[in-house]
Amino acid sequence: MNLSDWLRRKFPTAKQQTLKRMVQNRRVRIGGAIATRLDQPVQNQDDVMIDAARKNSPAPAKLPFTIIFEDRDILVIDKPPGLLTSTVPREPRATAIAAVAEYLARSDSRSKPGLIHRLDREASGLLIFSKNTRAFQSLKKQFFHHTVERVYHAIVSPAPKTDSGRIESNLVERADGSVHSVANRARGQTAVTMFDVANRRGAFALLRIKLHTGRKHQIRVHLSESGSPIVGDAIYGGKSCKKGLMLAAVKLAVDHHRTGRRMIFTIPQNRDRILVAFVGIGPESESV
Repeated sequence: MNLSDWLRRKFPTAKQQTLKRMVQNRRVRIGGAIATRLDQPVQNQDDVMIDAARKNSPAPAKLPFTIIFEDRDILVIDKPPGLLTSTVPREPRATAIAAVAEYLARSDSRSKPGLIHRLDREASGLLIFSKNTRAFQSLKKQFFHHTVERVYHAIVSPAPKTDSGRIESNLVERADGSVHSVANRARGQTAVTMFDVANRRGAFALLRIKLHTGRKHQIRVHLSESGSPIVGDAIYGGKSCKKGLMLAAVKLAVDHHRTGRRMIFTIPQNRDRILVAFVGIGPESESV
């Protein structure tokens, strides 16, 4: 069953909006972790706790992202396209890390938000933040040693000639912020990208991409240089797209430092904007 079913059994006379508000107000915990969605799965062995309602509690502030998971150590969000992950101090534009810090200051003042990794502003998908020093150190170590699993979806055009591939090169950042590969292995940073073609539709292909390293613009550069730039990528030669850059981080797997358990987070298919956009492409379409 999911959390909505469980709450409905617990509170049979409650309205659906009331159950939704209980989750929004962070009153529901599943196995000690704060519930974030009514459609979260609940197993028979899960311990579900309901915190008492606070009198005159303010309405939760509107967040610029969706919370996928939260417990006392980590916070996982679904970053929308157009939102910066982070930037320099005194940046006037909204950033994910600033919104996370503001959110945690209200909901968990003892936490210390930590930036672990980044997504390009134009990309969307899963980002994980730490809430204390031990979690920060553990996650940073996992990213450094490439033990984190990161999977992306992208729409490219023209479609790759092969159904799968491995791209490896040394990447160097130019003065204008763009990135390119160099032949001299003594320069730049080694980057490895694996891809599989999940589906083809005319000149377009839906790719499932796995990162073995996490360099700036890595996926975008590698696919562009291989002849299949991402749709909506104006910097690296992609077809123009009103929906923006067709790239999203859809799966993230890390080891929880406290329990040692492998934690796997995914974007549900019905909320995966890349899958939704690809479904709308006709066999003769020239644009997404």
